[in-house]
Amino acid sequence: KEETELRAKQKEELAILLEDVKEISYKTTWADAQEVLSSYKPFKNNILFENIDKEDMLGVFMEHIKALELDYEDDKQKKFAKERRAQRINRDNFIKLLNELHERKKLDSTSLWADLYSIVSKDTRYGVMLGQPGSTPLDLFKFYLEDLKSTMHEDKKTIKEVLKQANFEVEPDTSYEKFHSIISASDKTRGIDKGNIKLHFLSLLEKAEAREKEAQRAEERKLRRKEAAFKHMLKDANPPITAEDEWSKIKSRFEKDPAYVAFSDDDKSRSKQFKDFAASLEPESNSDDYSEKHKKKRHKKEKKHKHRAKRSPSYDMTGSSDEDRKKKQKKTEEPSDEEKEDNKRKEKKSKKKSKKKKKEKNTHESDSDDDKKEKSTDCDSALIPLL
Repeated sequence: KEETELRAKQKEELAILLEDVKEISYKTTWADAQEVLSSYKPFKNNILFENIDKEDMLGVFMEHIKALELDYEDDKQKKFAKERRAQRINRDNFIKLLNELHERKKLDSTSLWADLYSIVSKDTRYGVMLGQPGSTPLDLFKFYLEDLKSTMHEDKKTIKEVLKQANFEVEPDTSYEKFHSIISASDKTRGIDKGNIKLHFLSLLEKAEAREKEAQRAEERKLRRKEAAFKHMLKDANPPITAEDEWSKIKSRFEKDPAYVAFSDDDKSRSKQFKDFAASLEPESNSDDYSEKHKKKRHKKEKKHKHRAKRSPSYDMTGSSDEDRKKKQKKTEEPSDEEKEDNKRKEKKSKKKSKKKKKEKNTHESDSDDDKKEKSTDCDSALIPLL
């Protein structure tokens, strides 16, 4: 019992002592802690710790390290939260700077960072943002512009209402100053961003220009239809119009025609169209010359066609005589000089080869005869002693 009480007291005193040892932190190992305690006088000179059990010391040390780790994590979280709070305050202050610039009409939804940088960079609220993690000043600027543009739909409705009340419509030649003066005169548009007003003006201006272009194209199509109807009227005239006719003398024939009335109020335009039409007609005085020229052209075309036909292979089978075909066949059958020379060379080579073969055959036969004679003499010599 006394031993247990002593051990408990030793643990309690050691735990109090470890709190005062600054050299021991949450990173300190048991081996390092032992070295520190061995040279630490309050531990070394205390009689209570002379026979302290090593396991008891280790247990107290482990508990102390756990407590230090918890304190460290807690301090870390507090520090992190403090830094985040400071960073959030910096971001809020920078957004306040952007709000101030927007109120002073130096910032709108169409602003560029390059144009605004010279103003922003001089403010300390921009400087404290540099280097901190998270959104940069440029990111906050972009987000701010997106927020301004997000109200564009509602701003358009308000602007349309103001324009309708003022009975004002944007035309292709409308200036932005005129448009802005009408919009800014109304109390409804006070909170609208200046950039959104400009963007909506550009949208309306683009639509006005598109309407004008479409109207011009429609007018051009209408004029082309009128011109076609007017030409058709002149073409179907009875009696027909000739190249010698004058518009001032014959126009009375067409004055009641719908194509004449609808074409133009200006008689100069009608006269021009008539002249263009009359220019396309051949004059009566030159009708014989024209027919003669036409005949000559036809004759030339026929001659050209025959010349092409003679050159084509189909003409050889149909248009040429039998003698011509035979001559052409002979020409094709007769070989050229080069072909004749090649044939001669081939004949010479074949003759040389045949001669060579004959020689080889003769030599082979002579050798075989000599062998036979030698055999016969050998036989005869073998028979003589027997006799």
